[in-house]
Amino acid sequence: MDFAASISTAEPEQAPRAVPTEGLVIEHHRTRAAEVSFAVPSGGHLLHLAIATCVFNDLHAAAHARGITLGRVQVRADGGFDEALTRSTGVELDIEAEGTGHLDELGALVQGVVENAVIVRIVRASAEVRLRSLELRSTPPGPV
Repeated sequence: MDFAASISTAEPEQAPRAVPTEGLVIEHHRTRAAEVSFAVPSGGHLLHLAIATCVFNDLHAAAHARGITLGRVQVRADGGFDEALTRSTGVELDIEAEGTGHLDELGALVQGVVENAVIVRIVRASAEVRLRSLELRSTPPGPV
């Protein structure tokens, strides 16, 4: 398995070093650094963070493959669960992206990624995942 993750109880002396889960900046393999935010480290919040992260990563990879330079990108995934906590009530994505190229190119990029992102496809097998909003900005190309 290539996607291991873990959580464990911290020792009491580590508590003062704990960092908040809002605005946590992490190293990122596609953008050097990325900021993640979630209210509490619950399974539901982390499921939605996994979906948002998958779309974020795939947007950067797809943009690079198309020769599009992305600036600021934010992907927010939100959703809920039924009363019995046995099924998702669906996941909605809000995406803001700025990059070089025409807005129709950026829109097609986002739509393609939302349709084909791996974690989205896996979750979509049991729950609806749809793009709720999209905000795009075209930026001039940078120096080559």
